[in-house]
Amino acid sequence: MAKKADKALKSLKKDIAKLRKQNDQLAKALEETREDQAAAHRELRSLLEERLTAQDAGPGDQAEDHSRDGEEKPEVTEAAERRAVDLSVDLSSVKGTGSGGRVLVKDVEAAADAKQ
Repeated sequence: MAKKADKALKSLKKDIAKLRKQNDQLAKALEETREDQAAAHRELRSLLEERLTAQDAGPGDQAEDHSRDGEEKPEVTEAAERRAVDLSVDLSSVKGTGSGGRVLVKDVEAAADAKQ
């Protein structure tokens, strides 16, 4: 009977060691996940703060963005920027019809049509 008890005790110790190892692995994975979430949260917060700062500044109050030759660069949507590259349109010559004079895709396309 003592041999069976010893064998059962060894088996339990082995199972406990295995469970502790799994627990440690899970704890490590959980910590990595928390670190990833914290980094994502910091990045999201930074982006939101940038957007809020830009909105608070308003279209007339924003710091001017100058190109290399000193001319003011118009505010352009990302889609309009991509379309301008596709159509070989110089954005500095495009008049924006969007909010605050923002250059939209339709503005880029109209400039490309006028160029032809």
